[in-house]
This record gives sequence, structure tokens and C-alpha cells, in this order.
Amino acid sequence: MFIVPDVPNRVSPGEALRANVVKVFDGDGFLANVWHPLRETWVQNIPFRFAFIDAPEIDQPFGPESRDFLNHLIAGKPLILDPIGKESTGYMPIDPYKRVLCMGFLTEQMGVGRIEYYMNGKCRVGTVKNGRPATRNIELEMIVNGWAWVVEQYTFDRETEYFEAQDDARQNRRGLWSMDDPEPPWVFKRRQKRRKRVNDGQGRLL
Repeated sequence: MFIVPDVPNRVSPGEALRANVVKVFDGDGFLANVWHPLRETWVQNIPFRFAFIDAPEIDQPFGPESRDFLNHLIAGKPLILDPIGKESTGYMPIDPYKRVLCMGFLTEQMGVGRIEYYMNGKCRVGTVKNGRPATRNIELEMIVNGWAWVVEQYTFDRETEYFEAQDDARQNRRGLWSMDDPEPPWVFKRRQKRRKRVNDGQGRLL
């Protein structure tokens, strides 16, 4: 598994949320408890969705594997979440399903030993000589390990970096890219909607 070290100060300090992950739904959505600094209490069970990745649906090929990979990364762990507003949501960080859109960062202690990591567009192998904490970009880890696509319907500041990671995963046939032509979830969902409309229309005279 490749980890993706990231620069912590890319998160807006005044807007970042402290969260503890409660449950992972799929490869891009999860439930978390969030610290409310003004109330000085935890707000329970807030749904989140990563803003710039799209993972396979659970009933698609590799859907369960994508969920399990994300679950291994973040379940039960504290994250720093950067809420993301998009033009389609009026720049509010909420999607149509009432989930908070975010980028997610995990800080964990790196132990001494061999490590696989992705940095500056390349996957590398190195050795950690002195254990230390490292902050990682969860979206990029899902992409470079081959468990999610970069969203294509939005432009964002880091899209070149994200698409480079996706190209690397595809070229090396990681995760879902072990298939020759995996179907993106947005295509899958459109096809499912068309099928439902056809099925709903059957048996009607008018």
C-alpha cells in the first residue's frame, strides 16, 4: 500500500474540523463525530463524503474492496477534515444527500522500516530510520492505490496532481484498474437510472 504524505498547512486552519470516524459506508463516504469548539462538545454521527474522488458503488465490481480499503485506512481514527464548497452547491460544503463534502487528512506515527509512498508524481520505496508522525491525504491514497476515480465534473486546484496519481494507478493496474475497462460509478448510476425508468414504464398503456 502506498501512503501519500501531504502538507498539513494546505488545510485552512480556521475551517478545519476534528473528527473521529464512526463508520465507513463505501469508498468515499463515512460517518464521524465532530468536535464543536464553541460548544466544547462532540456532535455525533455527521455524514461526510470526500469531495474530489468517486469510488465504485457497492454493487459494482470492486465496490466492497474499495470500502474495505477505506475502512482499513480511517475506521475508528481521528481525521482533520477540510470542508469543500462547490459551485453546484452554492459553495456550501453540503451535497444533495446532506453529506458534508471534504478533503481528509490522517496523521499517524510511522514506524521504523520499509515504506511505500507516492510523492511528486512517483511511487517510491524508502526506509524510515527514525519513527515520526506523518500527515497523509486520504483522497490521494484511495486514488493512487487504485480504489477510486478522480471526479470529472468539477475543476479544482489540485486536479493535475490527482489525475497524475490516477494515471499511475491505471498504468500499474492497481486495484480496480486490474480490469481492462472498469466502469466509472457515474456511468453505472446513469445506466441504473435508465433501467429503472424503463422498468417503471413497463405494463402501462399511457
